[in-house]
Amino acid sequence: MLGLVLAAATAFSQQPAEGLVLDVGVALTRDERKVIHNARLLLRDGKIERIGRQSEIEAPAGWTRLSYPESFAFPGGVDLHSHTQTGGWGDINDMVHPNNPELRTLDTIVPHNALYQDGVAGGVTTVNAIPGSGTNISGAGTLVRLKDTDRVDEAVLRFPGSVKVAQGYNPERFGDLGGTRMGMWWMLRWWLGHAAVAAESGTEAAPAIAHISGIFQRHHPFLVHTAGARDSYGTVRMFQLEAGVPVVVSHATFNGYRTGREMAAVGAALNLGPRNFDFSFNQMARFQGIVQGYEATGNTNMSVQTDAGVIVQEEFFLQATLAERLGASTWESLESINSDPARQILAADRIGRLAPGLDADVVVKAGQPLDPRTPVQLVLIEGEIVYDIREGQRY
Repeated sequence: MLGLVLAAATAFSQQPAEGLVLDVGVALTRDERKVIHNARLLLRDGKIERIGRQSEIEAPAGWTRLSYPESFAFPGGVDLHSHTQTGGWGDINDMVHPNNPELRTLDTIVPHNALYQDGVAGGVTTVNAIPGSGTNISGAGTLVRLKDTDRVDEAVLRFPGSVKVAQGYNPERFGDLGGTRMGMWWMLRWWLGHAAVAAESGTEAAPAIAHISGIFQRHHPFLVHTAGARDSYGTVRMFQLEAGVPVVVSHATFNGYRTGREMAAVGAALNLGPRNFDFSFNQMARFQGIVQGYEATGNTNMSVQTDAGVIVQEEFFLQATLAERLGASTWESLESINSDPARQILAADRIGRLAPGLDADVVVKAGQPLDPRTPVQLVLIEGEIVYDIREGQRY
């Protein structure tokens, strides 16, 4: 009798856990630009188990089923440049030394704060929570999921998410080497050289070096605040071409697109915004879309950003809408909100696409992602519902 009980208990424990069946009118997978009509997603244990046409995938018995026959599903938004992690102004102070690589945002994160709740309602599921831009190196950022939790460890996707560097305009200061570009670039190369030695030796690096040496080991990239043609390409030259480390050029606005052909030639990772346009006050006076300017010169590795709260977190998709409105192609604009930023931040094996094995971060919207007239209806992060418009529309 005891044997029968144990056998039954073992069989029960081996039964697959119930999951979620999500049926939608159209799935924009961002996986090789595949579009699936009358789509079905099977979500279980926080992952996407299967995705395909409803006629080809049977809904497992006992699973919860949600149906949105006239809606679009696509991967959650990934904003690589966000400062809303505390829910207010309680951030770290990086304005001490010209370089503060040992600082980090991890200790300041307030999960599910009101600004994150607004972001989720706009379809954002992951942000790179970074320190400010007042010094050349302001510390390590954190990849944060906008989950409904009060535990930091449950919200963090990866730490470090990136290391924040700034050059050009914001970090300029007086009385030390941070006062000139020559001085700033000398200091940045000094840190790069020491971090490279630490990474190669394999020994535990000092706290001031550890975050940067992890970049040489390709655990995470630099994210560099920079703008204008000179400084944007200067970032590519210093970090990508000279040091050979992963780097995301963040902002790259004003007339940065004028170095677009050179950026495209080396496959630079561009994180564009929050300013979407450039207006040249000269005899050629023209209104130039930033994303379109880079795309026209051959760039395809582009994401948009909010610099939240410069642009509020929930208007992240609108940044891509504006990019398309100002001349960028629809596909590049669509990919700029999830698959491209996921690849740039070295997290494409987890987020950014709807594909089996990836995290179940899914947005369901009443219209296509770039249509600002239609609301986000449902957001799932790791297969858990974090926003449902039926419980009250937040954005």
